[in-house]
Amino acid sequence: MKKRSLAALLVCTLTLATAPVTVFADTFDQQIQEKNEKIADLQNQQDSAQSKIEAAEAEIATVNGKITDLEAKETKLTNETLKLQDEIAQLKVRIAKRQEKINKQARDTQVNGSATTYLDAVLGSDSITDMVNRVQAMSTLVNANNDLLKQQQEDQKAVEENVKVNEAKIKELTESQDQLAAQKKDIANKQAELEVLKATLAAEEATTKKDKKALEKKKAEAEAEAKRIREAQEKAEKARKAEEARQAKLAKAAAEAAAKRQAEAEAKAQQEADAQAKAEAEAAAAAAKAEAQAAKEAADAAAAEEAAKKTTEDSVAEVEEPEAEVTEPEATEPEVTEPEVETPDSGSGGGGGGIDHSGSGNMYSWGQCTWYVKSVAPWVGTYWGNGNQWGYSAAADGYRVDSSPEVGSVAVFAAGFAGANAVYGHVAYVESVNGDGTITISQGGMGFATPAGPNYRTMSASGLQFIHRY
Repeated sequence: MKKRSLAALLVCTLTLATAPVTVFADTFDQQIQEKNEKIADLQNQQDSAQSKIEAAEAEIATVNGKITDLEAKETKLTNETLKLQDEIAQLKVRIAKRQEKINKQARDTQVNGSATTYLDAVLGSDSITDMVNRVQAMSTLVNANNDLLKQQQEDQKAVEENVKVNEAKIKELTESQDQLAAQKKDIANKQAELEVLKATLAAEEATTKKDKKALEKKKAEAEAEAKRIREAQEKAEKARKAEEARQAKLAKAAAEAAAKRQAEAEAKAQQEADAQAKAEAEAAAAAAKAEAQAAKEAADAAAAEEAAKKTTEDSVAEVEEPEAEVTEPEATEPEVTEPEVETPDSGSGGGGGGIDHSGSGNMYSWGQCTWYVKSVAPWVGTYWGNGNQWGYSAAADGYRVDSSPEVGSVAVFAAGFAGANAVYGHVAYVESVNGDGTITISQGGMGFATPAGPNYRTMSASGLQFIHRY
């Protein structure tokens, strides 16, 4: 209703501004009277317009209050998103550490030669009790490894659930930002309309007071500004829709890639489980075969001993008979084929060429150092946590992490080091490695003049970690 009132008043004043002034040449008194009446009418219109302007300004103040509330909500959602990202990074670190433990156990088994099968436990036992104890110990080790695998799967599920929660928070933040943009668009339109109205009324009064030309210029400028604002809003709206479409496409691609990786991981886990079950069955069969062979050999040896004893007794009774030659049966050792055990790839990240996250989009908060590095190096991870956690997260994803800088690598600052945040640390992008041992980096963050970057700095590379793409 207020917009329609302002529009009606604007049309009225524009009509007055363009209406031709009837000039009567009968007497100067009549012309002066007409001017006075027009001035009085314009003053009345200005008073009415001022009342409407004050009402509109009150409405603008209300909208500004709503914008403040929305900005507070946006800040809260941003903090919750950062917290979820930190939880996701911590879960990934726990998974990487537990995987390293399993890999280390597999490497120790291969390097130290400490692998033991059920057959070795049976053949190397001193007694039946010792054999049972060894087999039980090996079963306990196998169960412990199965428990580790189960814990890995549970932590992976927890990571996926946190990712879903994080995406829901991001969606809620996007909706809040859209609402904020709509409110700002509304207030900008009201301000533009008020400026046009003020300029129009002032131009009309100035026309009557012989200053029409100067105020008409202001009116034209106000209309041009209103047009510019509308065009800028339309351009921003198109850009926002394009960005939403791009983000949706990236999210879809990331979801499809995650589903594919999950399917591959489940298939690999099933193959490993099948191989382990087959190895255990072959080991059990080999142990049973060895036990049967040992029992047969014991029976043959007992029979041979009994035959030798009988022959000796016959020789004592009949001295003239030659001694019987007793040939002990030659014991043959059973041939045992040990089952092949597939060990998981270590994946420690020392060789470089880790997981490429270029298609996952930039889920870090705008204005943070992590957001800037992700924007210039899209291959880095989407959920690597705070800056000081990136080194371990990158190693867990297979990237090479060391203390040697290279152009295109990511510099990782420990918490509080070289001006970094005392809690979250910092990350930056290496632009060049200089001959004097220093490096030039580009970076972003709320503490810089340009939060979205780039902000350049030349410093020593000592004390920093570097994540390498290859």
